[in-house]
Amino acid sequence: MKDGGSGGRGAGAGDLHRAGWLGLGLVLCLSACQGCNGGEAHGSGPSPADTTLARLLAEIQPVVERSSGIQAVRPLNVAPTDEARLREYIATQLETQLSRAEAAAITAVYARLGLVPDTLDLGALLAALLEEQVIGYYDPVSDTLFVHDRVPTAELEPVLAHELVHALQDHLVDLDSIGRALEGSNDAVTAWQAVVEGHATFAMMEWQFSAMMGGEADLTELDDLGDMLSGIDLTALGDFGSTAVLAAAPAVIREGLIFPYVGGLVFLQRAWKERPSRPLPFGADRPLSTEQVLHVDRWLARDEPTGIRFAEPPPAGWETMYEKDFGELETRIFLTEHLDDAERAETAAAGWDGDAYRLVRGSGGEVLVWVSVWDSENDVAEFMTAARDAYSARYPAAERIVSIVGTDVGGRTVVRIVDAASGTEVPEALRSVELLGG
Repeated sequence: MKDGGSGGRGAGAGDLHRAGWLGLGLVLCLSACQGCNGGEAHGSGPSPADTTLARLLAEIQPVVERSSGIQAVRPLNVAPTDEARLREYIATQLETQLSRAEAAAITAVYARLGLVPDTLDLGALLAALLEEQVIGYYDPVSDTLFVHDRVPTAELEPVLAHELVHALQDHLVDLDSIGRALEGSNDAVTAWQAVVEGHATFAMMEWQFSAMMGGEADLTELDDLGDMLSGIDLTALGDFGSTAVLAAAPAVIREGLIFPYVGGLVFLQRAWKERPSRPLPFGADRPLSTEQVLHVDRWLARDEPTGIRFAEPPPAGWETMYEKDFGELETRIFLTEHLDDAERAETAAAGWDGDAYRLVRGSGGEVLVWVSVWDSENDVAEFMTAARDAYSARYPAAERIVSIVGTDVGGRTVVRIVDAASGTEVPEALRSVELLGG
């Protein structure tokens, strides 16, 4: 679950290797260390670790440049980092990127969906996850790749390969600026993250295959990676230590953690199978939604989402706590959580064409208004049926009233879900929306 709002500052050129774009309303990229002196405190001269890392980077760089399709335009630095420096770095990034007020509002939204407990300390969980999972990152300020000193020597190269791609991406385009431009849409930011991380993971894997085969490898010649990875517990792959925090995290956080890597990897393999010239996924042709990442045919057809916005501000006595969009991915996650049927959830979410939500507060407490548009009337009916079943499971004791109705807006059926405490009168001004095309 990723958010592109003000918590998205720093959505830049790299990642914490394997544990990169951490979700639940936070677009956190430890590579975007604005003004951070991450490359300091390594002594006056190169250590043996520095020398080893520099040698390995020089060895893998030509292959990674070829697989990524990007050539370095300036020299790169590489250095080890340790637990204490990394913990301090993570704390600084969290403090900069996620205020307590925003964390509370984001938690309230996803708690209302039943995806996280309302007592969740989001900042503390993110810090614990990052400290557990981070093994490498790229800092564009110093143009340096950092690798955690707990990574075994034999496993350094894949970490370097992944972070090297982020450095090359940063040489090519201003990833931070692109991320900032997308901040208004949670779903668009998630799609962008999938491009950035999928590209790095693709090139890393292609380097690994090339090393094993002793020659050039082409991942597009393999069977579909989505089929190959289906059913595998991806939380257990590629770690160099405990995964206890990750395993205990709410499913939506785990999905938000993994999707940019795996979803982006699968997207890029499918996209480049269709376009063997391997166009880089960073220009105007990049995927604009998780729908396009999940369904390459819709990306190829440029099936862009329909924008939705609330037409009126909250009336007197009401305040907006948070508003954004969920996208197809998070719609699917919500349905899966409560239907306990991943296949049905995937099918019901697959007709998504755009959505928006607002969490508001008034004298009757919190109200979540979630509106969405769909590709066809059949998709509308399928989603409404699934959503009703999901909310029945969400509130088995009927402690809240959930209204799910279809209404005409500009000639299209908009599904409007209103989740409110029993007896709360929800003004029409809170529900009114307009479509922006798509």
